[in-house]
Amino acid sequence: MKSKNLTLLVAMLTCCFTLKADCKEMNSPQEIRIQLSSESSLQPIYCSSISQTDTSFSVNYLKDLEKVISHDFNNNGKTKVINKSAEKDKVLSNAISKNATDLKLWRTTNIPYGVKFTIISKKLSVTVLDNNTNHIKTISDVMLTGNLSEDRRSVHKIADMIHYVLFNEIGIANSRILYSFQNKAFEDGSKSISEIWECDWDGYNAKQVTKENTFCVTPVLLPKGNSSKDMFFYVNYKTGQPKIYISSMDGNQNTKAVDIRGNQLLPAISKNRDLLAFICDASGRADLFVQSIEPSKGKMGTPIQLFSYPRSTQASPTFSPDGTKIAFASDKDGSTRIYTIPSIRGEKRAQPVLITKQNRENSCPSWSPDGTKLAYSAKTEGIRQIWIYDFTTGEESQLTFGGGNKENPCWAENSLHLIFNSTDSNSSDLYVVNLKQPEAIRITNGPGKKHYPTWGPR
Repeated sequence: MKSKNLTLLVAMLTCCFTLKADCKEMNSPQEIRIQLSSESSLQPIYCSSISQTDTSFSVNYLKDLEKVISHDFNNNGKTKVINKSAEKDKVLSNAISKNATDLKLWRTTNIPYGVKFTIISKKLSVTVLDNNTNHIKTISDVMLTGNLSEDRRSVHKIADMIHYVLFNEIGIANSRILYSFQNKAFEDGSKSISEIWECDWDGYNAKQVTKENTFCVTPVLLPKGNSSKDMFFYVNYKTGQPKIYISSMDGNQNTKAVDIRGNQLLPAISKNRDLLAFICDASGRADLFVQSIEPSKGKMGTPIQLFSYPRSTQASPTFSPDGTKIAFASDKDGSTRIYTIPSIRGEKRAQPVLITKQNRENSCPSWSPDGTKLAYSAKTEGIRQIWIYDFTTGEESQLTFGGGNKENPCWAENSLHLIFNSTDSNSSDLYVVNLKQPEAIRITNGPGKKHYPTWGPR
């Protein structure tokens, strides 16, 4: 289609769909600042040095495991790891052994939580002391291999177990990130190669998922269901036109998900796994479509045009947690803003409700799993920043500051953490932030364009 709308759609593909050569490696991360709405106190947690018996693990290996532990507890939005000392290690060990004197001494440290790590015969045991309640919980016999890539995931699992013990909330350390990695481009610019990759929440254990040798973008993990297979939707250009496919994480299953002509972009999945939203120009404009899906039965429904508007482009749908509404970007009133609309079309088509009013260029919304917030990218003083819309108060607030265009935010399951990509002239990498800490953590590095991240469980 040679229309203005399609040109705009490709340009808007989740904010900024510019296809450029590989980025140069950057020696230092961009300075990204986070504006917190209020001061949030993080609870001190003490993590002992790892002691070992009857094992041959090297000192460097143990130090690397301790770094993984520190990262998980320093960035969970709840705790802050305090510095180790041999004296605190001893007092904590004796307190856990219920030595009355040392238990009393540990209480005087005013450290709410203490965690002791011990390896015996390559099995890791963890004991957690809650100073507020004097409760002691043990997680035992976690087998370690000595391979850091494998064992760091075991540590992530343990961090989430401890998080649940202390806060009765599911942690996200054992979650994963899918993203598009554009790492090849022909010199004449005629073709770009982008594949879907996966990594841990801290950026490690990165591996390629698709092997299409074409342009694959905007992955979306299918929420967990009865199926044992992990599945995801994504856009694939292997036929020339962008089409939406569904694939298993092991790559053994890969099929078209949408049976409709035209370009198909920007898939979004409802939490209940029953609706797929996407953008398509089958009717001559870049419109918002939805279709019912049954991934467990291998069936997809018939696409229905949910919203269209003359001479306008729709983009970036995202579902509310209950699946009853969709937020999306549209330039129907001139500048690109965020609207919401019911996800099921009635006899009379519903009119979108404008959400973002403070900025004139808003795009790529992401609805928080708890339903209270919407993250999006907005052009702010010439640079795209991440903003938050609060459904409770109706207020819009700027979350990120600093250089680099920050786009494509996606929430973790806890509605506290966000991942997004930030791009400047030297790099295009993924950053993780949470709403309680002022630091943005870059989890990818090196040449290549990393963008369109999506967060999901493992």
